Amino acid sequence: MLRPRGDMSSSPPVPPGHVPDLFVDRDRERRALRDLLTIDGPTLALVYGRRRVGKTYLLTNSWPASRTFYFVAAESTGAVNRRELLAAIGRRFHLDLDPADFPTWRTVFRLLFGLASPKPLVVVLDEFQYLMGTGQGVPSHLSAVYDIHKDRRPFVVVLSGSAVRTMESLQAGDSPLYGRLAKTLRIKPFDYLDAAALMPCEGLKECATAYGIYGGTPRYLRSLRADRSLPENVAADVLSPGGQVRTQVETVIDQERGLRDTEEYKAILRAVGGGRTQLNDIAMYVGLPNGTPLRKKLGRLVALGYVAAGRNFDARPKAPFRYSLADPALRFHATLVERYRPELEKNDARDVWSAYIAREIDSYMGLVFERMVEQAYHRLRTRLKLPMIAEWSRWEGTDRTGASREVDIVARLTDGRMLTGAIKWGQLGLAVHQKHLRDLQALANSGHAWAREALRAKSPFLYATGRRFPANFRRRAEQDGHPVLAWTLEELYRGRRTPPAARRVRARRK
Repeated sequence: MLRPRGDMSSSPPVPPGHVPDLFVDRDRERRALRDLLTIDGPTLALVYGRRRVGKTYLLTNSWPASRTFYFVAAESTGAVNRRELLAAIGRRFHLDLDPADFPTWRTVFRLLFGLASPKPLVVVLDEFQYLMGTGQGVPSHLSAVYDIHKDRRPFVVVLSGSAVRTMESLQAGDSPLYGRLAKTLRIKPFDYLDAAALMPCEGLKECATAYGIYGGTPRYLRSLRADRSLPENVAADVLSPGGQVRTQVETVIDQERGLRDTEEYKAILRAVGGGRTQLNDIAMYVGLPNGTPLRKKLGRLVALGYVAAGRNFDARPKAPFRYSLADPALRFHATLVERYRPELEKNDARDVWSAYIAREIDSYMGLVFERMVEQAYHRLRTRLKLPMIAEWSRWEGTDRTGASREVDIVARLTDGRMLTGAIKWGQLGLAVHQKHLRDLQALANSGHAWAREALRAKSPFLYATGRRFPANFRRRAEQDGHPVLAWTLEELYRGRRTPPAARRVRARRK
């Protein structure tokens, strides 16, 4: 049987007054970065990710301050950045530097590589894309100095940036730094479980709902105040015109370097957030031709992590993509904030929440919860000794009779079996299990090989609900011959630090 094993006890709640660790689950990244300083000789590393995901905090707290030199480039000319970098070096290392003595980036990098010798040193060049954009061959100059530097002391140069596509180009075969990067890290937003450590929630349902609204971007999560309820936080920061999260979400595309026609990108996000998942529907809403330029724009949004593109499990390689918003904060804004923009302009945001948005939250959370369950499977797999996943997807369409069929989970396990199941933010009982069996049988009869495999006795089912299962649900479902996993929010949040349920109440009492 496919059953959870291991310690299922919850960790103790975060004590009142505790300030959450902003690294949360960045331990792997911190270890990887710290290990670089144990390597003899010069080392190059690449750290990138879109804005507000916590790159700067990570890079300024992974090594001792005494062993780190940090510089952030400005969106300016090469000459300005070169002078400002030399000035920062002079202040940090007490050197009297004349910019005239360093007329090229190669001379600046020679200076950098000799700093503080023979002691180990980390040099962080943040927003490196601004140095690359000067047209002065900065990566080539860096590569040339790196190749000839012979000092054996540990010396790490970290190139960091928020222009995802630009920073990724440093790994390309035609890049001067190709093959020279010892470590590459893409920093992404937190998943639902890590985000919980930054949320002053009362109960798991509220914590999951907060993730559905704020997502996993640390900058958004820091706006949550422990002395306010979730509706009060959302009204103040996410709904109100000028609210800090709403402002950041509305301007996120404007801040992505290299994107032209930003209004078209914003319109695409609104189209996808409004439920237009097919390319043609998006094109009609935005008012652009259904062709290569639109596909390229969607591809850029996918690469940046704002949009997800998926196909049915086992679909043909040329089958059209279905698009959805990958970032919960963007999705909430596009789905509900934009819908009630007129009301929010004229009324108190708390009243709009109560009158309109609160009653739509359960419906809105459906897709968010599906993604949470996928994240949870990968999170819990090792501890619960679950099979590894080769491919995770879903399926929706019609069978050979024309009847609509939808399967929330269709996953190929690495042991060859199929994992399928249903995910419901609302109630999930035996009727859902029986419908799942009927859908699989109809799709198997329609010629889908994966559905026939999923009906085999050893193929497991996974069911997840945001509520409670009926008594004996798993035992009764397993009578149909399949191993069954039945997860509630308690299973999804178990095994890690739990949200501080009493934290806000205690804060108010103080």
